[in-house]
Amino acid sequence: AGVLAMVAGSILLLGALEQLEGLHRLLDRLAALGGLRTDYLQMLLKVLGMSYASELAAQTCEDLGEKSLALKVEMAGKLCIFGVVAPMLLELLETIVGLVP
Repeated sequence: AGVLAMVAGSILLLGALEQLEGLHRLLDRLAALGGLRTDYLQMLLKVLGMSYASELAAQTCEDLGEKSLALKVEMAGKLCIFGVVAPMLLELLETIVGLVP
């Protein structure tokens, strides 16, 4: 049953990733029209993907009766997301400090 849940979850995640590819093209186009930096949009998509993947893994662990492992997977996902977003937060903080006289 556990293997079936993992396979089904993986198939669903792959299907969602195909949809994200179209979203990625759309966001790139919007960024070009608005003059925005595409690296921020790419970071957003990475965070979104990491969030979905960690949630899927945590739910699979819960389905297998491993509640404590599910909590650890969720925490690891949050830490990975913070690691991706931290450089952007630092840049934002530097910009704010630069604006203050």
